[in-house]
Amino acid sequence: MYLNKSHRPVWAEINIDAIRANLLYVKSKLPPDMMIMGVVKADAYGHGAIPVSQELLKLGVEYLAVSNIDEAIELRNAGLSSPLLLFGPVESPEFGKLIQFNMFPTVFSFEYARELSESYRYRGVFPKVHIKIDSGMGRLGIPVDDALLEVEQISKIEGMIIDGIYSHYPSSDDDIEYSEQQTLKFTKLIADIKRLGIKVRHFHISNSSGIFNLPSSFSDPYTMVRPGLCLYGYSSQKNPEIQNSMSLKARVAAINKMKQGQTVSYLRTYKIKENGENIAVIPVGYADGIPTILSNKLKVRIKNKLYPNVGRICMDYMMVSLGQNPEKIQIGDEVTVFGEGAASVEYFGKLCHRIPYEVTCAVSKRVPRIYTRKEDERKAVE
Repeated sequence: MYLNKSHRPVWAEINIDAIRANLLYVKSKLPPDMMIMGVVKADAYGHGAIPVSQELLKLGVEYLAVSNIDEAIELRNAGLSSPLLLFGPVESPEFGKLIQFNMFPTVFSFEYARELSESYRYRGVFPKVHIKIDSGMGRLGIPVDDALLEVEQISKIEGMIIDGIYSHYPSSDDDIEYSEQQTLKFTKLIADIKRLGIKVRHFHISNSSGIFNLPSSFSDPYTMVRPGLCLYGYSSQKNPEIQNSMSLKARVAAINKMKQGQTVSYLRTYKIKENGENIAVIPVGYADGIPTILSNKLKVRIKNKLYPNVGRICMDYMMVSLGQNPEKIQIGDEVTVFGEGAASVEYFGKLCHRIPYEVTCAVSKRVPRIYTRKEDERKAVE
């Protein structure tokens, strides 16, 4: 068990065993020779990029992927040396960082590739890149219908090493027909690229939901998949085979015995109905990732029982009604806001109109992460 330095009785508990089990489940869905690029952008979706990446690499993940240079530098400074793909664009003054920290940049056009190549050549090295194809996302990348000529031009740039070519699904969880058509387009492009004899090591399109819903995304000619959300145990569609890995926890800071007619928190949205109602103060609020839209809607777990949040959620606190006869709840008792017997990440998100990505990414940096596994529990018992 590892605790980031903090003096607050609030923490996010990350179950490393769950992440391990989720990765093994992903592997069970794939051909034995299919490579895995673990997506650890946005601080591993709020779970902590360094410890999660270390675990994924131990379990045989070959590549990691992040969104920007700062995220990549964080991993390199932590001593991680695996192949590292940068999804986002990089401004030309920062090209030197790509070389310094040994990143695989994504190329979005011939012009971008040429500018990148010139910068690398000036420094005496060749760029290793992945080319992004827009096959239906409508965001970044070379449009699939125009891509063959542009990929050919990029391949002819002196010293250019194309380590991979990839695309991305916008709706592989709920629009399978569209995603299959998208896969067909990209697969046809790959066949044309191979026909021209262009050397490319990897082709990849499959994300988490693609792995579960689109077998064509990890069969020939594809050599790699990019699981992200599912590694952490969440899904936009119900999937009982994966396990949530984050629980948000705190400790009771105070218990107030209230009188009938008194009100709780800002805007006085909750009124005490009977004398003797006990209100617990929990030191976690919207600055930690609990949105105010959940005020008077959320239930938290204390001593294996669910209790409702009452009153408006504050920046640093939320209040919970224990009723008139709390079951020996005391200051310092553990509270689970989501995970482990409280609301799942998916249900928590549904309550506040967020997707699972938003829930875990919204748990702020001021909330320390604790990493647990069964072997740590055994050591604690011994």
